[in-house]
Amino acid sequence: MIDKSKIFIILGYIFVIYISLLALIFIFQRSLMYFPVKEKISKSFYKNTKLKIIDISTSDGLILKSLYKKSETNINKTILVFHGNAGHIGHRVSKFKPFIDKGYGLLLLEYRGYGENKGKPTKLGLYRDGEAAINYLINQKVKSKNIIVYGESLGTAIATKLSTNYSFNMTILEAPFTSIADVVQRRYWIFPAKYLVLDDFDNLGIIKKIKSPLLILHGYKDYVINIAFGKKLFEAALKPKKALFVQNAGHNNLFEFNLVNEILNILKKY
Repeated sequence: MIDKSKIFIILGYIFVIYISLLALIFIFQRSLMYFPVKEKISKSFYKNTKLKIIDISTSDGLILKSLYKKSETNINKTILVFHGNAGHIGHRVSKFKPFIDKGYGLLLLEYRGYGENKGKPTKLGLYRDGEAAINYLINQKVKSKNIIVYGESLGTAIATKLSTNYSFNMTILEAPFTSIADVVQRRYWIFPAKYLVLDDFDNLGIIKKIKSPLLILHGYKDYVINIAFGKKLFEAALKPKKALFVQNAGHNNLFEFNLVNEILNILKKY
């Protein structure tokens, strides 16, 4: 005969464990979301690129050490990069060097709490960092119509948000998501995780408001941000838009599939 009291005790333990895990995920969610490498960016990361360390001031008083090179006169366009949630800007230099070599200007924005920058990353804070980067370029006499915003993973949220306020030359989103809440819910499916997200970054809710031509890049083997999110975002966006969905690419290796040349050819049209 089944002992009902023991069943209730076991269920009680399971419930306590479940609630405890849910509470831990909520409390430490930003530690599970942002993975900054905190170190001074060595010159070895950007040697032979003409990139220089610059200071970008935010509206809330932070100084963001970032990397910048002006565009060459024959191109007169600058790529503003918002990187993903891990590492620092030094890790992205080699990825974007082909664009420097073609004469494009490049601003690799470093977020608060990343590299040697003070502060802690949050949704509001990262939006402020992005706005500060735009203001820096405008002060350098770079017009918004000559800025290409490039968002990488988490950075797609900043690129999308800014693109609702400015008319850029182009908005490029690499491995984008509909919202962080959707990504989290897919990963922690056993919990009502999407209702507990502090930094939701709802790209889907604002994608129709962007004022720039859109290019989305995503790999079919992306196991971090499923390509379904990129496709849903693309379908919701207004024209002009284009997508490069790469058959064998994952989350971090899209540029191994000759995308640089394809991107450059697309940029020539704008």
